[in-house]
Amino acid sequence: MALALAAVLASAGCAGPGGSGEPVVVTETVATVTGAPVQGGVGAPAEFAETPPVVPSATGGPTPAPSADVVDAELATVVAPISLPAGVAVAPVGDHGGVTAAGTWQTGVAWSTIKVPLAVAVARSDPQLLEWSASAITTSDNQAAESLWSALGGGQSAASTLMAVLAEGGDTVSQVPSVPIRAGYSIFGQTRWSLVDQARFAAGLPCLEGSARVVDLMAQISSDQRWGLGGIPGARFKGGWGPGDDGGYLVRQFGVVPGAGGDLAVAMAVEAPTFEAGAAALTTMADRLAPMMPGLTGGAC
Repeated sequence: MALALAAVLASAGCAGPGGSGEPVVVTETVATVTGAPVQGGVGAPAEFAETPPVVPSATGGPTPAPSADVVDAELATVVAPISLPAGVAVAPVGDHGGVTAAGTWQTGVAWSTIKVPLAVAVARSDPQLLEWSASAITTSDNQAAESLWSALGGGQSAASTLMAVLAEGGDTVSQVPSVPIRAGYSIFGQTRWSLVDQARFAAGLPCLEGSARVVDLMAQISSDQRWGLGGIPGARFKGGWGPGDDGGYLVRQFGVVPGAGGDLAVAMAVEAPTFEAGAAALTTMADRLAPMMPGLTGGAC
């Protein structure tokens, strides 16, 4: 599933100071990305791949789930070709405790991936506003996301509501700031979100009240942001990226993809010299993960 990513540089939706943008255009062949993605309208819904069936074993019963050691070894091969700090974590949907991770990267700024639980919180209190601000998910529009944050009351009120959603999804650790952490960037985008906690939340996401429409929007990510997990048929995902304090770029994605007998929660991240290098690295990782998915146990709510 090699992807060639060509992109146009504009203001990064994650990284931009409250404006638009996280840009990248997907075609076919080699993974090459130029520039951090641009914002647009709501993309067309992706076609969901059917959940891979359980393959019968030679004895007639279902094939046993792979052991933890086997899963660990397989995930290690996902990050093996990446020479940068990178990590991946997976868990069956519906199983908060079943997270398996590999790689050296463990935690960092959430950037625009935090817009997913933010959208879930607003879907519960004001579904119409979510429709008006759907671009916060589909094109990672920062102004749309700020309107969602304001609808929750901003400050401590919004931070507490967002943390409650995270906790319901299985992440009882992450703390959402209530005041600006870094000048020029959103309050909520500077939440520190570990890869394991993000995968744990993704495993609970489809089961949350108010999540159905948000997960649907995660299947409509604009074409310029369909690198990494976006190349996997049936993926419902969200990306996030932004510059480090001392240079370089953190590029990350998380979401839900088809697994064996159900859906699989996935979170991936890499620290790279540029956005383009980070997006290309996540595409390489997704390309290596995809053939494993029919053998990785998925789940359901």
